[in-house]
Amino acid sequence: MIKKTFEKVREDVYYEKLENGVEVYLYPTDKTKNFYLSISVKYGARINKYKINNKVYDIIPGSAHFLEHKVMALSENPEISKRINELGSLANAWTSYYGTNYNIFGSINLRENLKLLLDIFYNIDINEKCVNEEKGIIGEEIDMYKDQIDSYMSNKILSNLFHNSYIKKTVVGEREDIEKITAKSLNRIYKDYYGTNNTFIVVTGNFDKDIILEDIKEYMKNVKSNKKQLPKRIKKKDKETVCISYEEIKKDMRNDRVKCAFKIDKKRFNIKNDNLLRYYINIILSNNFSATSKLYEQYKNEEIIINMGSNVNIIDDYVIIGVSALTKDANIFINRIKEDILNISIDEISFERKKKLFLKSYILDFDNIEDVEYNISSSVMLENKVDFNEYSMIKDMKYSVAKDIINNLDFKNYSIIRTIK
Repeated sequence: MIKKTFEKVREDVYYEKLENGVEVYLYPTDKTKNFYLSISVKYGARINKYKINNKVYDIIPGSAHFLEHKVMALSENPEISKRINELGSLANAWTSYYGTNYNIFGSINLRENLKLLLDIFYNIDINEKCVNEEKGIIGEEIDMYKDQIDSYMSNKILSNLFHNSYIKKTVVGEREDIEKITAKSLNRIYKDYYGTNNTFIVVTGNFDKDIILEDIKEYMKNVKSNKKQLPKRIKKKDKETVCISYEEIKKDMRNDRVKCAFKIDKKRFNIKNDNLLRYYINIILSNNFSATSKLYEQYKNEEIIINMGSNVNIIDDYVIIGVSALTKDANIFINRIKEDILNISIDEISFERKKKLFLKSYILDFDNIEDVEYNISSSVMLENKVDFNEYSMIKDMKYSVAKDIINNLDFKNYSIIRTIK
């Protein structure tokens, strides 16, 4: 095992790559009596076409999420499900654009819970009958998602910004997509992407690292190693322009919801580290659009908004800056934000203050084992590594770089989505 230490917080993670290619991250701590463990694959919904062994495959939208359902099929594993309940543990799974995560949270008998989770992951039976039965369940999940207006609008505006990107489809897909999914297509994805050299395990909580690593190694003796060349993701290059610049959604609501998103070529900023670029832009956005900003106060006093927020996404070659609001008059907000975003700014005192808040947040994440697990898993999915020097990266951020980023912002390509009664 290799010991890696998160600087400043002095928290240790133990890492080992097993002979079959599975990576293991262990974070033992005495801060809690609970544990949170997961097994993940670096395969998510952004992969919609890939090449392997000189063959090209198109992936039906929603397949990564559908496959998550069929791997974490507790209703089809009544004995495992019963035992998890007897232990008082909670089993769950989630799929993002970058990966799929299967997890268990509990407080009793981590070792047995770990075996149960590995049994779920490695002992699958995907057949046409169970796939067809699942389509109705996922269809209901899609309908429920569309009723969640804020998240629905967030995904819709990202789709409107792009012409060819994976982001044009949601993680769950549409009903017409999932009707096309078959046991054959899911088994092919499982075979091509759920290989041992594309899989990693994270264990956080109160445990003995040597015992848990030995348990994992012992279990893996019975797992057939399928290390192989991973498929190559095929992606289309997108245009800098937006696909749909304006859209209205009919929704009977007391107040209007508005989302504005700006599409900016990432090359304009000359920062190769996406995580660092996110930090810079988040600090700038926080200074201009958070509840403590002057613009927020001004909009409030003028009764333009009820609340307002911002976010940043990096999607392939583009930075997406989003500003959203709950407002009594969407037209006024839209006209004002298109003008005021051109005056985005930050002074050095504000920059340093915001930076300190980010450093504080980074430290506080280690008070929660679920946050630690999520941060490790997300980093491996996104960057294929964990950055143990992230504190220094934030601390070393410079005001001059923030000013350069502001000078290189380009808001000419944007899309707006709003509700109407």
